[in-house]
Amino acid sequence: MQYLKSFDRNRSPTGLLVSVTEVQRRRRINSDYELSFMVPMTSDDYKEKIIPKGHVQDERGQFYVVQSRARDRSNKALTAQIVCTHIMFKMIDFKIPYDQYIDEAYGIHISTLLDKISAATGGVYTFVTHDTFDLRDVKDWGRTTALAALQDTVNLYGCEIEPDNFVIHLYKKIGSDKGFQYRLGKNIISDTFKDDSNSLVTRMYSQMKDGRTFIGLSTDNLTVEELSLLQSVPGSIQDGKIMVNYLISPYAQYWTNDVNAFYDGELIDQNIEDPVELLKATREALRKKEMPEFEIGVSAADIHKIDNEEEPAGLGDTVYAYDPDMEMTNISCRVMELTEYPFARDKHSQATLANYMLRDDTQVLADLERSKQVLNDLLSGGRVRASAFEEFAKQAVIDINNSKSEIIYDSRGIVLQDVDDHNIQVIQTSRGIIITEDGGATARTAITGRGIAAEVIAGVLGSFVSMEIGEGNNVTKINTNGISAGHADFNSAPFRLDMAGNLLANSLTANYANILSSHFQDGDIVGSSINIGSGRFTVSSAGYVYADGGFYTGGTVTGAIIRTADPGVYPRVEIDPSSIAFGVYSDENNGILIPAYDGGMSRIKFLANGNESAIYNSPTAGFNFVAYADARIVGAHIYLSSSQQVHIPSWSSLYSEGSYSSLQEELNAIWAAIAGKASANHTHSVTLPTHNHGNVANQNWGGTFQTSGSQ
Repeated sequence: MQYLKSFDRNRSPTGLLVSVTEVQRRRRINSDYELSFMVPMTSDDYKEKIIPKGHVQDERGQFYVVQSRARDRSNKALTAQIVCTHIMFKMIDFKIPYDQYIDEAYGIHISTLLDKISAATGGVYTFVTHDTFDLRDVKDWGRTTALAALQDTVNLYGCEIEPDNFVIHLYKKIGSDKGFQYRLGKNIISDTFKDDSNSLVTRMYSQMKDGRTFIGLSTDNLTVEELSLLQSVPGSIQDGKIMVNYLISPYAQYWTNDVNAFYDGELIDQNIEDPVELLKATREALRKKEMPEFEIGVSAADIHKIDNEEEPAGLGDTVYAYDPDMEMTNISCRVMELTEYPFARDKHSQATLANYMLRDDTQVLADLERSKQVLNDLLSGGRVRASAFEEFAKQAVIDINNSKSEIIYDSRGIVLQDVDDHNIQVIQTSRGIIITEDGGATARTAITGRGIAAEVIAGVLGSFVSMEIGEGNNVTKINTNGISAGHADFNSAPFRLDMAGNLLANSLTANYANILSSHFQDGDIVGSSINIGSGRFTVSSAGYVYADGGFYTGGTVTGAIIRTADPGVYPRVEIDPSSIAFGVYSDENNGILIPAYDGGMSRIKFLANGNESAIYNSPTAGFNFVAYADARIVGAHIYLSSSQQVHIPSWSSLYSEGSYSSLQEELNAIWAAIAGKASANHTHSVTLPTHNHGNVANQNWGGTFQTSGSQ
């Protein structure tokens, strides 16, 4: 029998919740992580173990914080409904420090923001990214709680999160495709199926910061399919460049009709400044909208509760829905929301399946904290605070009163005269308009049929023939040729900008520029940053280089650390001139290291479970092979070749595994055998009886004979 576990506010265990019923867990991608249950108010569970802001742990080991207790009396039964939220949501109680606020920054890695959030929580919450996310431009980030900052980060980088208590995992897409099927006749108890084509888009327009688009971008950035679809629209592609700010869905022909050739939509993202990034975002937005959205609600039998070999569907998993009567023929979709009853065999999980990201009010939990402060400035006790508007209204009345003019009709025409200073006038005559500050004696600004005379012209100027500042060759001109400076002749001017947008300048200093495509010849790039391939190759203004992938041929890398993964991440290969000249690690305690001339010796270290063996060359001891424990040399033939001698401590050190004896023991045995033999020059007599070897034909012989001595 499994039970929920209770913990106090410091997560110290207080016992099992044996009296609770109707345990329900509701999870939604990037949204709800909620646990609720019922408990008798007369039970020890309620009286002693369940406390506000205390903790409850489910069978998955996840902690939830007790947030609310709703008490209910039904006849004589007193019960309470307990609602808990995942411990991840406690990040709402941490504020991002003011000095960590980001007003505006460019090319920021997701880890930068996550590290700031983790630091704001005192390191209580940590983050693990399992995918590579593109660098993003960040604006107005961190003026919130840690939870709201995490929500902003998730939205900015397009992440999906999977919390494991205080460790938050971030993926591009959580879940997996295990082939799980919701199927009528197998596990579907009831289901609903809704499709919605209100937001259908087959042609997606887009624009980025300052209203710019990807018009003029090379068609090399388009897929073959996108290029083919755009080429079907006259004028969309010219000279290898995109001339429109939209992409067309391959399903457009299916949905077209005599009213709508396309269903148009628009993406506006002020955080994007790179046309290539805008094109990618447009492509992604179109893919999400080019088919009708659908949502499936399934009540499914939890077969895994009675069959351990049956694996349940997980949040974010890609699953397949099959109910032909409901027009679901093995539709592929994702599990966006799960309501589970982990301790009840008689209750079945409820799943919401969809082909788009569900949205609901709970997703703005983090944003609510931010907007709450704004509302508090305007509302007090449910009433609108007039003081919030008084300053604005007061100033508006003052400005209106100050702008009042007297209207005078005289021989000059219609005169608008300032009520406080009668010398300030606007005179409308049949010949033009005069603005004067001396009662009409002179004109500060005049507009006549011949032109405009003014000390300063501010605003947007329309069509005109020519404008000149200066004289001779020390002149700046604006005319039908374009803009030129430094010479009276446009084609000889050292600075000129023609009507086609072509710019020539002897020198250029730009505090900020966005160059879509260019060719640099000679010269230096000083004090700037470089970003190529959406952050895959960057050079910061401080001169730091970041490269993600690539091929390098020739050249020299001096004084750099080269590693295949960050410190602490394994397996890893590392070259560090200051410490380990070369190292190959499978984990922290296993690998091969070549130190940089370690202790005056050339050395190769072999680590196994933290124990070290080494090969090194010492100026005094010579070449050494040192093993931590046993050492083996294995080969078909092993040769020892020395120009002088091969030294071993003793013959006892040479041991035969076949005879289980050392060379010393064998030598001792040989010497012992030799010692039992006769000494040199020994003789003795031998007596043989008379015999004929059993053959009567032989002569009988015998006698005593003397042996010869050993030679």
